[in-house]
Amino acid sequence: MTVDRAARFQRLLQQLAKSVQQKDPSSIGKILSLLGKNPKEPNLLHLAALAYMGSGEHQRAIDYFQRSLQSHSNQPELHNNLANAYKHIGELTAAEKHYRTALKLQPQYLEAIKNLGLLLTKLERYAEAEETLQQALKLAPDSVVVLTSLGNLCREQELFTDAVNYYRQAVTVDPNYVNALHNLGLCYKYLEQAETAISYYERAQSLAPQLAEIDLNYGNALFELARYDEAETRYKDAVAKAPLMVLAHETLSEFYWQLGQPQKIDGSYRWAIKTAPDHPELRLSLIRLLTATGEFDSAKSLARESIERCPVPELYQAQGKLFANELDYPRARESLQESLSLAYSLDAAQDLSKVHILEGEYNKALELLNAAQQRAPDDQLSWALKGLCWRLLGDSRYQWLIDYQKHIQVYVLSTPPGYSSLEKFLEELEEVLLSMHSTKFSPSQQTLKHGTQTPGRLLYKKNPAIELYKTLLTEVVHEYIDRLPEDNEHPLLRRKSHDFLFAGSWSVKLTSGGFHVNHVHPQGWISSACYISMPNQPSTDVGMDARIKFGESGLGLGEREVIERIIHPQAGQLVLFPSYTWHGTYSFECEPNDFRLTAPFDVIPNISDR
Repeated sequence: MTVDRAARFQRLLQQLAKSVQQKDPSSIGKILSLLGKNPKEPNLLHLAALAYMGSGEHQRAIDYFQRSLQSHSNQPELHNNLANAYKHIGELTAAEKHYRTALKLQPQYLEAIKNLGLLLTKLERYAEAEETLQQALKLAPDSVVVLTSLGNLCREQELFTDAVNYYRQAVTVDPNYVNALHNLGLCYKYLEQAETAISYYERAQSLAPQLAEIDLNYGNALFELARYDEAETRYKDAVAKAPLMVLAHETLSEFYWQLGQPQKIDGSYRWAIKTAPDHPELRLSLIRLLTATGEFDSAKSLARESIERCPVPELYQAQGKLFANELDYPRARESLQESLSLAYSLDAAQDLSKVHILEGEYNKALELLNAAQQRAPDDQLSWALKGLCWRLLGDSRYQWLIDYQKHIQVYVLSTPPGYSSLEKFLEELEEVLLSMHSTKFSPSQQTLKHGTQTPGRLLYKKNPAIELYKTLLTEVVHEYIDRLPEDNEHPLLRRKSHDFLFAGSWSVKLTSGGFHVNHVHPQGWISSACYISMPNQPSTDVGMDARIKFGESGLGLGEREVIERIIHPQAGQLVLFPSYTWHGTYSFECEPNDFRLTAPFDVIPNISDR
């Protein structure tokens, strides 16, 4: 190729690259035409791949990336772009391989370093992710993208104060960087500083008024402050701006449900599905909502119609659960097996294992659960179902998994400094908690019946009584952990760590007739029910109110169920137990204005390497 021809070709490549960047639909035709004359030209193959990436055809893009590499393997930028394509379709191992190849070819390649750090964050390999992103920060100390990525890494590990510091640095570099401003709002919301969160959401929204995600999270902060009219406006704005954003519909419907307006819960869904009738995620979310709120016939009808239009695995799973709900186990099994044949999911495998247990096929259930634990070894529902199978099979591993006397412990909170008695402290804490119970109904998909639940992360709220309560709980949890023996094989004991996090915390107010259905806490390690106040009852009923029971599963196995232990709670007591332990409560009766108030929580080991 002569110098002039080479120069003209480079100009042509630049023009095509600009066209691809601008997502010009005619660009791919031009590139393919040129490839017809020179089918192995690596730059044209690379551009073709990028054009297909831009149009969402990721598998075809991967094919062209690979063809370009066959012509010329020493292309760090191409390896980076190929890794992006693999990441988009969920092939994360292949993505990591090509990011690392790009860095072998060009060790100071900032974009590949940053992308590798983001991938490692997604893979929850946090120490490696931080090391990689810190390397990127050394190369570009004023990069708002890298600073925000480090903030996101901290946020993933619930290190919200550290995350705030990185986001603030990003905003110092660029005061109008919307991503960092929005994430500052998220972190302050997680830190239970809703007013501060709102100030950042407002700044972010003024710069990017079209972003529905900002409206949604802005609404969540308003909801937590019980500013319901404003929250509703934000939620409706989010739906209007992003009709296909499932989380916006879910949040708006849950808002209406908890405020006692069930007639409104599916309105946004129905409107959105009319505009996008072949959107499976919208349909699936509505089916789940109808199921949770007891509209089973409507849910079944929608599931059947939706599978005809878009037969995705999640819809078959939803249909299987509905069949199981009406005790049609053969059809439930068929639908769940179809779901798993299309794509594996932990939830579908657990649902199918439940059907096998209901049918008495315990070994089939165990086979599924063993495979599930290869993917998610600490999922507590899998352990709960496995323990249930062991009990029903008479397998001694059931007693090994859960010792109902040693693993379940009852404690009494100590009297905090400055209070004459524990009762005085509990009275103050009760007043604080009751002020947060401002909704009419509990979340639609929670285990409590006839009561309400507070939003947000209770133990992170900025209130002196709650901060003191968290201190008291920390003492008790440490004592519980200290009593646990070491055992590297046991799902509770092998995670033993004195460094822990309160992963979830909330308050529940149950009224007359209220109870918790039997359940476990799938994402926990250690869980607790702490009793703040108990309802007044006649002396003959002392100790009978809302007793907590352990061992009886949530599957409704009738005569096959066993209650292993019952605890009669008193105000000021808390019960600690492995999160995979089946537990629920008995209902109780009391005066119309009386209630039972608790403040439960989940604990997980702090796996951060920081």
